[in-house]
Amino acid sequence: MKESKPQWNSRYAGRIPHTADYYVKCMLGGMLSSGLAHVAVTPLDVLKCNAQENPAKYNGLVRGMRTLIAEEGASALRKGWAPTLLCYTAHGMFRFGLYEGFKDLYANMVGHETAVYNRAMVWMTAAASAEIVAGVVL
Repeated sequence: MKESKPQWNSRYAGRIPHTADYYVKCMLGGMLSSGLAHVAVTPLDVLKCNAQENPAKYNGLVRGMRTLIAEEGASALRKGWAPTLLCYTAHGMFRFGLYEGFKDLYANMVGHETAVYNRAMVWMTAAASAEIVAGVVL
């Protein structure tokens, strides 16, 4: 009787198995990296919006920040941080978590040999798919 080889699964092909815990860790990493990075640059976004409204008054980064703090107080630099955190946390969660999931899905769809030979294409397609979903969430 002929023994059949087990079907290849990209979720278990690498050094680290892509279990549910792995995907959760990817999502948490995405939440932290994207959410915190966007909150960190919120003051620059506040300044940019003010500069677009009144370019003569808010010309230059340092001068614009000084003007903004003098007129509205330091708390003005935190405007919009909460919605930024919520939206980009969700965006990062879907972008990073789904990227890994789509990578495994597409690699399994095309098979081991094709997935290895066309790795860049599989990864780019996974990244585009994840970004589309994350963009809709944002």
